[in-house]
Amino acid sequence: MMDDRFSRVLLDQAEIQERIRTLGEQITHEMRGLVPCVIPILDGGMIFASDLVRKISLPITLLPIKASSYGMESVSSGNLDLPWGVPPLVRDRDVLLVDDILDTGLTLTTLRSTLLEAGARSVRTCVLLRKQHANHLHSDYIGFDIPNEFVVGYGLDHAGRHRNLPEISCLEIEKKN
Repeated sequence: MMDDRFSRVLLDQAEIQERIRTLGEQITHEMRGLVPCVIPILDGGMIFASDLVRKISLPITLLPIKASSYGMESVSSGNLDLPWGVPPLVRDRDVLLVDDILDTGLTLTTLRSTLLEAGARSVRTCVLLRKQHANHLHSDYIGFDIPNEFVVGYGLDHAGRHRNLPEISCLEIEKKN
């Protein structure tokens, strides 16, 4: 059994929304003339992506993909599961892959190469958060660099819980016997 305790709010709702606004403007400017195929990575990236696409002033298509490497754990399994497979509609498209957090890099790296192999013309990546230990990992658009702490809220979860929190909080995980 687990008892979740929050140590502090890392990013409040206003900070998150302001950064999403500026990311949307940057993406609009840099992808001008394109019709991006926005691919949110479910489940964690769906809340971020739903706010982000409303700040992108371009015609887009939305094509979610389901991917997981964490399951019910707080650390990556090292394997990426794609239960829905790769959407065939990416061929000859300019893709914007949207995820909640860049931690190990497994999800973005694997999906980027998989989408290119499936015929995507280009693949750009956008993450809301990048952990400090992952600062050597590339994403085209990064919302916030954060400390190496386990965070929940705004789409990020622990064992399926806390995705609905409007802010991002640091979580202390205590395992009880």
